[in-house]
Amino acid sequence: MWSVKSPSFESGATFDLCADRINSAVLRAKMKGIRQEIVDLSTEYDAYAKLGKLYLVETHKKGIGAVGGADLIKNYTGRMVGKKMPARAIYDALKILPRNDRCPFCRYGTIETLDHVLPKESYPGLSVAPKNLVGSCNRCNKGKHAAAPTGPKDCAVHPYFDEIDDQRWLIAEIVETTPAAALFSVGITPGFHANLRARVLHQFDALDLAHLYSNVATEEIAGIAEELEEVFQAGGFADVAAHLDRKCRSRHKSGCNSWQAALYEAMASSSWYCKGGFRTS
Repeated sequence: MWSVKSPSFESGATFDLCADRINSAVLRAKMKGIRQEIVDLSTEYDAYAKLGKLYLVETHKKGIGAVGGADLIKNYTGRMVGKKMPARAIYDALKILPRNDRCPFCRYGTIETLDHVLPKESYPGLSVAPKNLVGSCNRCNKGKHAAAPTGPKDCAVHPYFDEIDDQRWLIAEIVETTPAAALFSVGITPGFHANLRARVLHQFDALDLAHLYSNVATEEIAGIAEELEEVFQAGGFADVAAHLDRKCRSRHKSGCNSWQAALYEAMASSSWYCKGGFRTS
């Protein structure tokens, strides 16, 4: 759910690279015959994506024109993903767009594949549309499922079109246990336009990010316990809070919604934690 620079590849040109690799002359001719429909569909997709209304794109599982859905999907699975295919260069270029090789849906996993924002099973005509393909980790790619959006609230947050990096929405809370734990959630963000918070919340839940972040936070908390004990022995509660605040500000520079930034802010704000709650036993 973090922004990624939008690709400049044209859908028509990408479609052509795939269609040209079809061995069957009959199928290749049929594929060429729907080229304009594919371009028009991609243009419609871009327009709705800018509005956050991809749910308005009609599903077409059976295919487009004389080309069935399964053959359209093969443009991706067989003619784009294949390492020796001309369109593979576009596949690889799309994979490196996310910053620091981090999945834009969770900002934790590394890029391992491309995710279809609108699933190819329901929208096979968009199987190789560059702006429907986003670098992703396998966990998020599988977690998004293949369901078509039914309305504005379950429409995916789109890394190429939705700008949510400038609004603080990820928050954490320290749980006063030994060792300490952290809970993550989506906060109230007045700056989001209508339905955007609902979409962020839906995707946060669908990808089970609260569970992911709590798990990795447990390891982070354990890893800094000795460091915080040394700070506490030297300067007490106030120095621990200041130390954590510095770490928070440092991590905010990589993004105000990183799980590390949210975690360190929560730790710095917790008097209980700074007064000794950081201890693991």
